[in-house]
Amino acid sequence: MNITKDHVDICDPFIIDWNMMSELGLIERINVEILHPLGLAMSRNVETGVSEEILISEDGLWEYAPNRKSTIISDDEIKAKIKVLTLC
Repeated sequence: MNITKDHVDICDPFIIDWNMMSELGLIERINVEILHPLGLAMSRNVETGVSEEILISEDGLWEYAPNRKSTIISDDEIKAKIKVLTLC
C-alpha cells in the first residue's frame, strides 16, 4: 500500500478523505464489523474521495466476494501510516 499525502489537505494534515480511509482498510472494516450486519454498506466516489450515501440491502444482507483480497490492516499499521501522513 502506497500511503501518500495525495488524499490529505496539506494545510490541515489531520483530515483525510474516504479514499484514504479505504487505503487504510477502514471502509472495509466499518462495513464488515458494523454496517453489513445491519444490512447497510458504505459507498464512496473514488474520483472525489467523498461518501455521499449509505446503501440499504434489499434482502438485508451485504458481504464482500469470498475471493476478494481484504484491505483490512492491523491497528498498529494504521497508526504508523497515519503518523507518516501527519508529518509536516
